[in-house]
Amino acid sequence: MTLVLSLSVFAITTILLLWWQISQRKQSDALLEEAKEAQKAGRIQDAEEACRRAVASARRTWRRPQTLAVSLYDLAAVYFQQGKLEQAEQTAVEAFAALRRVGGASPVTIPLICLMAQIFKKRGKDLSAAPIFQVAIQLLRRSYGDRSIKVGTALHELGVTLMRVGVPERAIGVLEECIPIFEEHLGKDHSDVVAALTNLGKAQSEAGRYSDAERTYRRALAIREATVGPDHAEIALLLNNLAVTYKRQERIPEALACLRRALAIREANLGSDHPAVGLVLNNLANCLRLEKNYTDAETAVTRALAILENPPHMSLPIVLDSFAGLRAAQGRYEEADRFYAQCLQIHEGRPSSNLLELAETCERYAAVLYKLQKEKQADALLEKVSKLRSAREKLLTPTAVVHESAV
Repeated sequence: MTLVLSLSVFAITTILLLWWQISQRKQSDALLEEAKEAQKAGRIQDAEEACRRAVASARRTWRRPQTLAVSLYDLAAVYFQQGKLEQAEQTAVEAFAALRRVGGASPVTIPLICLMAQIFKKRGKDLSAAPIFQVAIQLLRRSYGDRSIKVGTALHELGVTLMRVGVPERAIGVLEECIPIFEEHLGKDHSDVVAALTNLGKAQSEAGRYSDAERTYRRALAIREATVGPDHAEIALLLNNLAVTYKRQERIPEALACLRRALAIREANLGSDHPAVGLVLNNLANCLRLEKNYTDAETAVTRALAILENPPHMSLPIVLDSFAGLRAAQGRYEEADRFYAQCLQIHEGRPSSNLLELAETCERYAAVLYKLQKEKQADALLEKVSKLRSAREKLLTPTAVVHESAV
């Protein structure tokens, strides 16, 4: 009799717990729907409150990490929409941890990865992003197979992140793997295929594989010119990046031709003061400097600086580096010193920078400091270069953790 009573109590308790769990899950789902409706109506504060309540409800549904992951993802997205980047990051990382507990199989896996990529990019924390993408790719392969579009998307995000931290050598293989996946699912002339080709070309160029980069860019150009026409703004991006590849091979006339065409397209499509125009002007200035056409180079880089410094653009250090290079070429080392110092100050205020670009900037700055007989300061910079290159070497190992080129 006692045993029967005990079993009955256990059964009733189990049923009640299951009923409670189901009710909590339904409540969480209803709150997420409420949050979506609030977002559509522009009531972002109401959406945040509904998401918070959904997360609280999902936390009570033990053994249901997928429900928690979905609720956390929606809350992170609402935070990001409001510019609350720190809260968005913390919430997104917790959502990712919940996804790992279910092997990564969830409708929000890819949206969460893309959201985290945007968060980390805005916070300048690409070194933190790369390992998360690597884990995500493993989970997605296990759940959906190697040729899934979800795997392709995650590979592309990882490749772009590796480029941003300055390890294009590793990005090449990752991007080469994602392109055929995109082609299989989206078609060979899809814009996502072109974006991946553009980033692959940039990685190949930065890694010194110039012939490969040129072929990749020309392949992308052929696709986009056939689909959007020769004067579309996207064509200017490819021409700009192709020009950088030519410049690195000292093919300056070809680089200048590409840049002048890119500049005309961007000014026609975006206006004369758009940041994208400033980036082309910066590259044009560097090529003109190499031709010792200092007058036109100064005109171009001065205009680029005016566009990108107010408000400060993320590419401002690149233009300051270029202006410093021009002054050094003119023998005006004191002015070059000031430009380089300003450039490094911006880099040092960021959570992370492109290790390859920063090392090269420091080397150029050190050369200027030696000209000014500031040996101790120059020696300290070269010591920093050594540390930066050492850190980059660690990232080049596979077990370690759309961009526009600049000259």
